[in-house]
Amino acid sequence: MNLLRTLLCIMAIGICACSWAQEPVKDQAKCYTTWDDAYFYAGFKLDSPDVRGTHRTPNAEVAGDDTVAIYIHTSDKATEKITSQSFTMAVSAAGGGQFSAGTDGGSFEPRVVYTFKYGSNVQGTLNNPDDIDQGYSAEIAIPWSLMNVKAPRLGDMMKFNIILRRHNSKPGDFVSLSPRVKTEEDILNPSKWMNLVFAAYSFGAVTPGGEKIICAKSLVRPPLVNGTIEDPEWSKNMMFAIDLPMPEGFVYEAKFPVQRLVFTHYFYWYQADPRRLAPVSHITSPDGTPLLQHFPIKGAGPWFSSDRVQWHKDELTDIVSAGIDVVLPVY
Repeated sequence: MNLLRTLLCIMAIGICACSWAQEPVKDQAKCYTTWDDAYFYAGFKLDSPDVRGTHRTPNAEVAGDDTVAIYIHTSDKATEKITSQSFTMAVSAAGGGQFSAGTDGGSFEPRVVYTFKYGSNVQGTLNNPDDIDQGYSAEIAIPWSLMNVKAPRLGDMMKFNIILRRHNSKPGDFVSLSPRVKTEEDILNPSKWMNLVFAAYSFGAVTPGGEKIICAKSLVRPPLVNGTIEDPEWSKNMMFAIDLPMPEGFVYEAKFPVQRLVFTHYFYWYQADPRRLAPVSHITSPDGTPLLQHFPIKGAGPWFSSDRVQWHKDELTDIVSAGIDVVLPVY
């Protein structure tokens, strides 16, 4: 009986552990790229517990917001400064966006254009420190004509990077796709960016060495640029992830909601078989008065005994059928 009691306790603890187990929280930015004959597309889904931003209009500065920015150098030649072949576009979680083109002086200048497409969507509430957000997503589509090039051919390569910033970040406080970009000056050095290879299809977005991003062509239907990352617009084969820093010990209540569980007591002190060594228990009183408040459907015959394996099978099956998640043994 002690063995049975121990096994039931282990079973209850195991059910709770499986129900509540979750992997350690890790903030990430899931990134996607694709292309067709008209546009280069990029999509992002970023984890962030507190999404903030104030810039909501196109062709406007987005500094100070939660932002994602892509950098493209349309030549595969590694130049150490920004040129007229360099371009960038930043999107704010609040809905603002800005496209900039490089100059031969080594800097970016914003351009007022209306041929690009972009969108963002917050999973939570914007600018509300009283709750915990899941993050935000963003999509970008830049016409090849805006970058003064034709659509690439299969196998062509360009320099490429992604810069992620959280609201109110200081200069130099950013996350880069390319591990070689560590300072604000490095951001303006295309030779330190990643290589973007244009392909017809891909079974993985990053080459084994991690030096190249494989950009698979959109062959059927390009993504609908509305700020929402959805299948099948963005295939998992297009995805690569960037780890993001987060406060030590922080727990996402919104990212990992508390699971609702149904508990019940599991009384297994019943013994109704007088042929067993264990005495009859919790069935009748010494004067024969029934002690059961609720009689089992099959009656309280000798089969109604907790030292029978089949009795436990029947009870636990009925518990599962009733939608109960965890049993708390009582003896």
